[in-house]
Formats: sequence, C-alpha cells, structure tokens
Amino acid sequence: MVVVLAGAVAGCAEDASQMRFAQNADIAKPVHRKARAVVEKTLEEHFGTPLDSVAWLKLPVNYGKTEGKVKSVDGQSLVVDFNAETSDLESLKSPELNRSGLLFTSGANQGKSFLLADYDASEQSLETLTALESVPAEGDQFVVAGQNLRHGRKLYARHCQHCHGINGDGDGTTAKYLNPRPRDYRLGIFKFTSTNKDTKASRDDLKRILSQGIPGTYMPAFVPMLKENELTVLIEYVRWLAMRGELEVQLLKDLKNDYAADRVKKEAQESKASTSEIEKQIAKQLEEYVANPTEGLAAFIETVTGDMVLAWEGAETAGTVIMPPVPRVPDTAESRERGKALFVKTDGGKCINCHGPTGRGNGFQTEDFQKNDATGGFFEKRGLHDSWGEQIKPRDLTRGIYRGGRRPIDIYRRISQGIKGTPMPPVAATVKPEQIWDLVNYVLSVPFESASPKAAKTNSVAGQPSEHGNAN
Repeated sequence: MVVVLAGAVAGCAEDASQMRFAQNADIAKPVHRKARAVVEKTLEEHFGTPLDSVAWLKLPVNYGKTEGKVKSVDGQSLVVDFNAETSDLESLKSPELNRSGLLFTSGANQGKSFLLADYDASEQSLETLTALESVPAEGDQFVVAGQNLRHGRKLYARHCQHCHGINGDGDGTTAKYLNPRPRDYRLGIFKFTSTNKDTKASRDDLKRILSQGIPGTYMPAFVPMLKENELTVLIEYVRWLAMRGELEVQLLKDLKNDYAADRVKKEAQESKASTSEIEKQIAKQLEEYVANPTEGLAAFIETVTGDMVLAWEGAETAGTVIMPPVPRVPDTAESRERGKALFVKTDGGKCINCHGPTGRGNGFQTEDFQKNDATGGFFEKRGLHDSWGEQIKPRDLTRGIYRGGRRPIDIYRRISQGIKGTPMPPVAATVKPEQIWDLVNYVLSVPFESASPKAAKTNSVAGQPSEHGNAN
C-alpha cells in the first residue's frame, strides 16, 4: 500500500489547533469509543491531517504524480530523469511542488518518503528538505506526488472551507446561516450530475458546479476568479475529501456491528461480568482485528477502497453520461400538453405527488411521513428528506430556477435519472425518451403559464388607480 506525504499547509488564517478532521458524529455516536479510535487512527494513516495531508496513491485522485529515476546525487540534491509516459509533467510547474512528497520505489530508500525543498527545472534536479537516510544509487526509481493536493487544499481553505467545513461535512463557520445547507461530501454523493443514477459525479460535473455555481443557493460561480489549473486541483481535493468521508462511513458502519456503544452495558447485564473486564475484552478483540491481515481491518479497507476506485473511475467513462437516444421533441403546444398529462398522472411520471398539480412543490408527499432508510423507522417531521437527513422541499417549478441547470439536456437528465441523494426518482425505466422530452417542454413552460395577465388599471371610487387579477 503506497502512500506519499503531501505536507499540505492551511491556506487561511485559522488557528492551527482547530485544523483537524472531525469525526462523523451522527454515524460515530452508536460505535464504541475504542472502535472509533481505530477509525480515527486509520484515517490519519491514509489521509493525514488538514495541515499534513497524505496522497494515498491507491485512490483515483490526480495528485500530480511524476515518476522518474536518479541520475546523480550531490548531498541532498538529486539530478533526475522523469518518465514522460507515466508522469504528469505539468504538475512540476505547480507553485506547491516544494514540500511535496518524494517516495523511493526501489533502492536503499525503497518505501521511504521525503519532503522536497526545491525543484530546478533547468537542471532537472530535486532537493530534499532533510538528508536522505541512504545515498540513492544511479537508477533508483521514485515518485513525486502531492503538489496538486497541497494546492487544492489551499484553494479549498480560501474559498470553500467557511461553508463546507474542514473535512467537507457542510458545517463550516457560515453554514448555520445558509438555507439550503452546503453540500456534505462525506457520503460521496453529489446531487446534480450528468451521469446515470448509479454512478458517481464526474470531474466534468464538479467543474460545471464550480464554474457556474448553483442557482437558488449560496453556491457561487468561481469562474473567471479561478483559472483552469486552479479548478483542476480544487476538484481533486474535493474528490479526495469525499473518498475520505466514504471510507470513514464504511468503517464506522462495519465496526458498529460488533462494537456498539452500548455493548458494555448490555453484556454486563447479561453475563454479570464487570465493565472493566468487558472493556479489556473489546480492546483485545480490536487489537486482533487490526492485526489480522486476511480477515481484519486491512482486508476490509482493501475491499472498500477497491469498490471506491471502481465507482469513481467509472464516472469518467463515456458510457455513464446520459445522452438522450432521440432528439428533443419540438417545443410545441401539443408537446407541452402531453407533458402536462404525464406530469399529473399518478401512474406515469408521478411528478404531481411531490411537485403538486401546478408545479408549486406542494404535492401530497410533502405532508406525509417519509421512511428513514438509515433507522428503518420514519422521520420525525412530515415531508421529504435527503440522504443527509435534511428536510427538503420539491422544486417550485413556477419560479423557473433549476439548481442542476436550465438547459433542456439538464432537465432531461434530472427527470430521466432523478437527483442523487434525494427522493426525486428516475423515470427512464417507465417513461419513453420522447415522453421525457414532452415533460421537459412542459416543465420549462410552467413559469410562463403560472402568471395570470394583469387586468387593465381602473380608477377607484377615490380616484386612485387600482389593479384587479392575480399577478403572482
């Protein structure tokens, strides 16, 4: 398992003592504190801390990795030869290359990481921050990685952290004042994507959100403020945070089965054993779990990360992007009428159930109690909830604000595949592509049809102008 120290430094003037990754409290609470400590230690080993991040090369993150071999050595200075075929040579121009990680993959220093102090492009030489433990030989191979992670971390701290929080939990210092809440990345779910319902968000999806913002929310557009290379590294850092959160969630859920927070109390009541004896037993079992290479912690991490790699890499394949199999149906009155008929059918698109008969977001499901899949019961409050447990309202289509984009293709994708992390379901399995286009045409017409024309002004009895009718 190869890791490279990235040595990221905070990019905002925040007290370093507060710069730490907080545990996912909602999921961690039912887990025994000793098991939570195992999760915390595991995450720090593979991801580091906000001020000292780790580029875990197993993950599908573009850390700015470059590979090469040593040509000659002079103290802490290495003249090197980069492998152009397997290296991201553009990342060598990163302003964050210094203090990135240099990992030897062969020779006397194999498996050891060192921080870089400088890079001289003209001489193609690397200088390490500290002395190497052993003098590298000519031909020793190495990997440089982490510069994109460092750069992305600084940009995130400057532009994103105050809303999305240090570890991407959507609980930054300004989050409590915002409605809707900022996105919590830790489930690895992003709502507005171009990919199918079972696929992660692609880099292009995240780039579109960063570039254009999300209408109707406090998520701003960062173009032209951020340049292309800055968008690239910021996207990689957000993906890295999401993967960290996913691993944390999976570890906590798995350990909860055998190490629940109330285990000591229950076993003490059942077996009459002392709580101290049970605590010792839990500690011993956790030690064995961590040490077991085939059925313990390492094996579980290998399985989870393997699935994560497939999921995130899968989002970058062309076949996952939703492209309608037929051209858009012409936006005619007839098409809109067909779309409206589908919209109000309870056995068709079922849009009316949430969005209401006129698209105002007041369907009957907003008054029902929704099932909570996480607990098996129901949410305490009536209405719809998302995967983060937040109460949400269906879109009021009469306003003409579409958070996932207002292009016809954007609306098509929302209807066809649903909205990830929300009760908005996909209809592609039951509604034909031509019918989805009819729905698109109708939805885009709703804001214009909802407003009744104003009546002509007349004089009131007092001689003052008055208006009749509903201007909405």
